[in-house]
Amino acid sequence: MSSLTDRFGAIEWDDMPSIALPVAPVQDSPAPVAPVVPSVAPVASPVLPAGFRSVPSLQVGADARAKQGADGTWRNAIGLESTAEHRHVAKVWQDTCTTMPRLRLSLEAQAQGKVDAMVPEHLVQMIDAERVSVAGRPVQMTPHAMDALRGFTDVPSAMAGWFKSQGLGTDLAMYINRGLANRSQAWADKGKDDRSFFVRMRKDSDGSDIVRAVCSERYGVIDNLQAFGMLEAVLPDEHVLVSHLDDDGDDLFANLLLPDRMKALPDSDYGVGVAFRNSEVRNGTLEVSPFLFRAICLNGMIWNQAMGRTVNKRHIGQVDMRDIRAQVRDAVQEALSHGADMIRLMQVSQQVRVADPLATIASASRELKLTIPQGKAWHKGYLDTLNERSGHLAEGTAFGLVNGLTRAAQAYKGMDRTNMETQASVLLAPAIDADLQAIQRKWARIEANASALDRDTVKAYQYIAR
Repeated sequence: MSSLTDRFGAIEWDDMPSIALPVAPVQDSPAPVAPVVPSVAPVASPVLPAGFRSVPSLQVGADARAKQGADGTWRNAIGLESTAEHRHVAKVWQDTCTTMPRLRLSLEAQAQGKVDAMVPEHLVQMIDAERVSVAGRPVQMTPHAMDALRGFTDVPSAMAGWFKSQGLGTDLAMYINRGLANRSQAWADKGKDDRSFFVRMRKDSDGSDIVRAVCSERYGVIDNLQAFGMLEAVLPDEHVLVSHLDDDGDDLFANLLLPDRMKALPDSDYGVGVAFRNSEVRNGTLEVSPFLFRAICLNGMIWNQAMGRTVNKRHIGQVDMRDIRAQVRDAVQEALSHGADMIRLMQVSQQVRVADPLATIASASRELKLTIPQGKAWHKGYLDTLNERSGHLAEGTAFGLVNGLTRAAQAYKGMDRTNMETQASVLLAPAIDADLQAIQRKWARIEANASALDRDTVKAYQYIAR
């Protein structure tokens, strides 16, 4: 692995004109029984202007860039074989990725086994910790569905966990059912009509139905296949790679790596991608965020600050799909045409000194609500960075700490990985247009908090090789 210097390179902004991505016509896509949300049809690849030029100050060396050898073979900035389509992505990594068409086939197959139903609240009753009665029919349920049902009552999560750990699932069901009855009675006492639960089911591994979510009537449906269709509309290229895919049938996480020719300048020294996540079971929002990377193990940092073009849509209320499609187009435009500000921040962060990296990691981990194991992984990522050929740029700097966090994220999956990558951008700077003084002030505050920690607390975040 290599440092953020290798991944991001440096680019300058050169009067980049805006890119008008075409508006795609709408076509119907496979949808669940309950609210149907249309997908969008593929459109031609957007024509992208030039406008980036390399800045040599952040290059690892004179030859540290993707290039084509005399034998016609492409190699990325760290010398690993790549391809003409993805010059910055090692071929060995490309071989682990899937494609957009294959992911669509997988999502379509999953959709065939998914069923939604509006069920009167009084007809949804827990049997035990693993089964629920839906309109009189016993059905298995996922732990998430059970917790969602508990959430409609005043039964604490810790109490539910204790009952489950003691094998008292039937008793737990009694308490939750009592809470559901109280909820319905309180609603009826107000003279209001009965409410329904929006129950989401799919096929289990053995082909049996399983309840995967219990939601209120206000749940806004944006299913994985439908959200994916929006990305297909603006990324119709067959060479888009789907990396870091994590799909359990309910929650979907992926990084889409875009072919170099789709960028503002195909032969510039960076790769671009779009981080995508969605949940069909209330585990998170629909998010689409642009990121940049260099020829490494793809620990791309997801920008999630106010000035970044990030789609973040909650699954609640009436879903305006036209508005979401427009936001997705903007996020992809960001990935294809922007990046100078992000790269500038990485360069500036090399000038920001950090006196006590371990204490700073401990303090920032607590502030960013990372776990102690994640904090230790962050410290290890920082130490690993120091052993790289560009380690002198990382030692005792904000640059090195941010790089350590993005490296640590790669040991995690799904929401944990996405959160750690996102927190790296939050940590980096107060805003995407921040100057050196603003970044220094942000890190000075973090260091001040770190200085107040006792040594035992700091040591809890220290990685010690075994």
